[in-house]
Amino acid sequence: MRPLNVQIRLGNLRHNYRILKEMHGGKLLAVVKADAYGHGAVRCAFALADLADGFAVATIDEGIRLRESGITHPIVLLEGVFEASEYEAVEQYSLWPAVGNQWQLEALLSRHWKKPVKVWLKMDSGMHRTGFFPHDYASAYAALKQSEYVDSIVKFSHFSCADEPESGMTEIQMEAFDLGTKGLEGEESLANSAAILNIPEARRDWGRAGLALYGISPFGGSDDRLKPVMRLSTRIFGERVLQPHSPIGYGATFIPVNLRASV
Repeated sequence: MRPLNVQIRLGNLRHNYRILKEMHGGKLLAVVKADAYGHGAVRCAFALADLADGFAVATIDEGIRLRESGITHPIVLLEGVFEASEYEAVEQYSLWPAVGNQWQLEALLSRHWKKPVKVWLKMDSGMHRTGFFPHDYASAYAALKQSEYVDSIVKFSHFSCADEPESGMTEIQMEAFDLGTKGLEGEESLANSAAILNIPEARRDWGRAGLALYGISPFGGSDDRLKPVMRLSTRIFGERVLQPHSPIGYGATFIPVNLRASV
């Protein structure tokens, strides 16, 4: 069997959270969806327990797993519920659901909640996956605001091109968000990893640190401010020196000038 070792360096995770929190200011969610991008959600959440303002996951199962493991911090469901019946678990486990379309909104408002729920109301400012369009956002906000079952509303959106500063798309999305939320009180969240690192204007009340939290630069390459959390190692069983311009691998797309290759 080939020896393979994966090391998760939780000290580096804590370092990255501190750096990103300092850069963003305000509060910062540690995104631990998809099992913390393969790093282990429960392990990472406990490593950040004394630092993190809250955690974010994609699905309700991920949120429940954190709660049942003993995590008491705020947990945001970034995609909200997938069916109305899941709101029961949202209440039972004190999760903060995103609301990004009409049926989620109506299902939440039609339910009799035993305790008020904290809602993250999503705007589609240009990503065009989920969220209320800017011209519909205020009416969705008003419906939540009028409900006795809603404790508070965080206004948020997600950038499509924050890792491509030259595209101009992030500025367009921020303008759409600011126009669509004008006059609506409450906290805001815009900055993902790329925006935390590179777009000061997007740093609002809550940041959402995903890949950068694990030491992965959203801009490609490495970022000296961040430390990689995962280290993968194995034992080399073959080595060769390649001649200049010798292609490697499928498609022959990687063509080095000079290289010592190990397998």
